[in-house]
Amino acid sequence: MVQLYEGNKGSINFFFEKKFIATLPLNKHLTYEKYIKRSDKIIVEGLQSGENLSTIKTKFWTVIHKLKYEDKLSYQDSHFLGIAVLGLIKLKQIDADGDEEGILIMKPYSRKKR
Repeated sequence: MVQLYEGNKGSINFFFEKKFIATLPLNKHLTYEKYIKRSDKIIVEGLQSGENLSTIKTKFWTVIHKLKYEDKLSYQDSHFLGIAVLGLIKLKQIDADGDEEGILIMKPYSRKKR
């Protein structure tokens, strides 16, 4: 079962092979754009260290395949998984709005008092 992490601005939910695999919180400090920058930074650092795009893609896929069926992911594991999916979206390996893989950005859960 995936632990839900929700910030006051909502969450980014990640899907792979039609399964919900990870979530990251959204708030004023952790925005969608910051998560994108983190995945971009990993790609750039890999290229600067001499790795080619194929190797970087393989590393992202490895993270996903190693963690996708874990019963309980730590926040750090969810973060790694989310950044790997965002990196593969950037590298056009995953469609963000795909039928089987992708992301879903959710608003925060509304807790209405009755």
